[in-house]
Amino acid sequence: MRGMALFSICAALLAASSPAGAQLVANSNEPIDITGDTLEIVNKIATWTGNVRAVQGDGILTAKKLIATLGDDGGFKTIQAIGDVRYSNGKEAIAGDKAVYDAAARSITMSDNVIVTQGETVMTGGALIYWLDSGRIRFTAPTGSRIRGIFHTKSLDRPL
Repeated sequence: MRGMALFSICAALLAASSPAGAQLVANSNEPIDITGDTLEIVNKIATWTGNVRAVQGDGILTAKKLIATLGDDGGFKTIQAIGDVRYSNGKEAIAGDKAVYDAAARSITMSDNVIVTQGETVMTGGALIYWLDSGRIRFTAPTGSRIRGIFHTKSLDRPL
């Protein structure tokens, strides 16, 4: 389950301790610096496009597009990262074509060609859903495929 623990860490990708505050790094008070080639805000929807990069401490999220729906309290109701989505904190990484944070459902869904890496451990699949409150994770395969995990174990006969 070491690979699954990674998604718990990477869930900080867009996790919020409250609906008002999205975070890239769990329990961080550092600001989130979001850059992109363009930003358009219309009717409480902020859309960054082109080389989008969001940085908070060691956490880095990149995508072709980031769409944030703002709530009445100024916080994020939903956040979507679309196109070549990559998250890394220097130790773990997760990639896919799309990621969606839903404040009401308290969930994060990463979909389309999901790859999770932690050291030498690699897991691939079609979609990954993480429920923030319960810590439950569901990894599903695309039609006609299977979920794959490569786990490296250490022999008790070898020195650590």
